[in-house]
Amino acid sequence: MAYLVALATAFLLLSAATALRPGRKGVFALLAYPVGWAAGELPAQAIVAQTALLGLLWWWGWPRARWLGALVVVLAVLVVAENLVLVGMSFRARVIVRRALATSPQRPLACPGPGEDRFGTWWRTALQIPVHPRSMELVRDVSYGPARRHLLDVWRMPATPKSAPVVFYVHGGAWTMGDKRTEGRPMLHELVARGWVVVASDYRRAPRHPWPAQIEDVTRTLAWIKRNIETYGGDPARVVVAGCSAGGHLAALLALTGDDPTWRPRDVTAVTDWSVRGCMSFYGVLEMTGDESHWRGLGRGLRRLLESHVVRRPLLGNEDLYRRMSPYHRIHEGAPPFLVVHGANDTLVDVNVARDFVRKFRQVARAPIYYVELPFTQHAFDATASPRTSATTRAAVAFATSVTSPHPEVTPSPKKARATPNLPVPARVSLPGWARGRHGS
Repeated sequence: MAYLVALATAFLLLSAATALRPGRKGVFALLAYPVGWAAGELPAQAIVAQTALLGLLWWWGWPRARWLGALVVVLAVLVVAENLVLVGMSFRARVIVRRALATSPQRPLACPGPGEDRFGTWWRTALQIPVHPRSMELVRDVSYGPARRHLLDVWRMPATPKSAPVVFYVHGGAWTMGDKRTEGRPMLHELVARGWVVVASDYRRAPRHPWPAQIEDVTRTLAWIKRNIETYGGDPARVVVAGCSAGGHLAALLALTGDDPTWRPRDVTAVTDWSVRGCMSFYGVLEMTGDESHWRGLGRGLRRLLESHVVRRPLLGNEDLYRRMSPYHRIHEGAPPFLVVHGANDTLVDVNVARDFVRKFRQVARAPIYYVELPFTQHAFDATASPRTSATTRAAVAFATSVTSPHPEVTPSPKKARATPNLPVPARVSLPGWARGRHGS
């Protein structure tokens, strides 16, 4: 039994070490995400497991060999120490998120405090299980197109007011898997509890349906929202698109191509406004050519996936296609506001992809962009209702609220407008150019 406890303790130790400093080569790269994610998101549970292992060994009989007993104790102390660091960093995310939004170069935002959460209570955060509100109204599997996967869900509360703002959420899964009911739950539940209408949709997946089926379906869903969301109490003029991983890519691309008819469904003719108020990309694939100057060694894996399963065309000879499907290369002056959240330890989408996207956006676009970089954080961190996820959810609430609130019309003189920021809002509000999805000032 002592040897089994020692081996289990050593595994917990290596798992926590992987979460703190994931490997990027060989077998360590393969284990970095599955092992590092679990250790990074469940550190409190690891401490409980380690305590249980020591209790089991004490009950079974402490080893007579002093070196073995000392080894178990030393390993256990290191396990607890590493996981306490991970627990601390999860709570530290509150400060990091609040500071990132408050110090933004353009239009700083104030995050709600933990006591202002409507759904993310302390006991739900402790359980880390993203259960949905019992009072939430869920309309399942509404058809938005002719294909089998053209289905969406609409979430709202019974007390949701009319003309409520809308969040359109796009799931991830490397464009080849995933489902509308499996991702982003803590954030979406909080938004629903705050009176938002949430739409989550499925889309056709590769390789059976190669690119551009995915972006065409996401665009078709936006068309459905624009035409039908009023029936569910939503305001079609106040839509924020969001997504994670591959869904973050699709959400960003949708937000940046409101004036580009390339991927619009040909059978949808009644929609004239294809713009969104803002985009929230969580660890999104924001660069699609696999350029190693952004990906730092991870681009080769992306190119293999795209060439063999998603696009089904080689990058060589199709560079223009890959650039057109890349949000990084589609940033323009009239882009809507963005919130980008990324983990510094992400071993699937390198954090430098997000950094470079944000840097270019600030150089090119007129709208604000907010960037939150979370230390010791892996891909898909928000699958659990952790303190870190609660913090990024508050950032999403602050961002989405800011871009869906009415703003005064931009005056011809930007300097003069900044000198008088407290202008009264007229009864009939006209939105700025970036909110309407236009390129002009």
